[in-house]
Amino acid sequence: MKDISDLWGNWAVKSTSGKLLTMLRDGGAQSRADLARGICVSASVLTKLAAASISRGLVLEADTTAPSPMGRPPSLLAFNPSGAYVIGANIGYGRISVALVDSALNVQQTASANFDQTKTTVDDMIDLVSKISNRLIEDSQLPRTRIAGVGVGVPGKVDAAKRSNLYSKLERSGQAVPFADRIEQRLALPVVLEHNASAIALAEAIYGAGAGNASVLHIYMRSGLGAGLVHFRNGEANSPGPIEIGHVVVEPHGLTCVCGTRGCLEARFSEPALLSALQLDHVPEEGLIAAARANAEVWALPYEQFVQTLATSITLLGPDLILLGGHLGEAPQEFIDQLKSDLTPRLMRQFEGVRIERAHLVPDAGALGAACVALEKYVFEG
Repeated sequence: MKDISDLWGNWAVKSTSGKLLTMLRDGGAQSRADLARGICVSASVLTKLAAASISRGLVLEADTTAPSPMGRPPSLLAFNPSGAYVIGANIGYGRISVALVDSALNVQQTASANFDQTKTTVDDMIDLVSKISNRLIEDSQLPRTRIAGVGVGVPGKVDAAKRSNLYSKLERSGQAVPFADRIEQRLALPVVLEHNASAIALAEAIYGAGAGNASVLHIYMRSGLGAGLVHFRNGEANSPGPIEIGHVVVEPHGLTCVCGTRGCLEARFSEPALLSALQLDHVPEEGLIAAARANAEVWALPYEQFVQTLATSITLLGPDLILLGGHLGEAPQEFIDQLKSDLTPRLMRQFEGVRIERAHLVPDAGALGAACVALEKYVFEG
């Protein structure tokens, strides 16, 4: 029988120094005594950990004027977001977005580029990511030694080592693509790969609308319909991998999906599918969901299929919070209210408390998600 750790993957199993940095990031400035108790180490070990983190520039010492029963105010340690920076890059269908962020996911620089998906090779995409990343670093005037690493988000599954995009949707042959190796060769920086929706879910769970929740399901609609699940166990962020909600078959003999299967939800409920049904070649000013909802003939079936698929996903995954991103997050409030109302009668009573909210990390959600993965790997892993 497999151990649960074989089924759920950690983004980064934190060392003791990583737990120290995470505690400071999430809890603010704290005394050495509180930190030692929080990560279960002795005072002498905490002193060594703190010294190492201070030398890396990730922790600062700050005195407080708050009164202390022992007379002298305690010396506090504080997390320093400008101690290290990372690059986050998202490779989507026809668009690459890149962000340079500090260690608290504060954006320093962003850039993006569109490309013709039908004419652009994987090598072209990798070159584009590398060129944009180098330009952002140069424009920031940061020493390259301050860039801890690069996170890259891709559609579809990645291998356990976070190096290759398996059955890549970006490669016409559908073969695995070793994005991490190829981008490392061009940037001379360490690279970690992640499924794009899972990466966004992680960022939302730590820095965005999902902060403080034990289990967060993020659903994202653009060119496709994907999802990512983050579950916190013993302080570690875990994920089962991509939640391919868009490829749940809702019509066994339905429309052909880009994945090759017939009747996937994404074949009716995604940007290309809804635009086609609306006979539009671009997203209208009022937004995709608003336009689709205004046409009952277009909206009724795909919406019903989405609600039922989401209800099933909640029953199987049991999230505390559902975050809507992409076109779903940009939808009118009436859509979210209706979704909540329509979901309730389809759920067991134990799941009726699940909350549905808009994702917060916009507009560069994909790049920020990838950057968050890089932070967990190259800064907070310790």
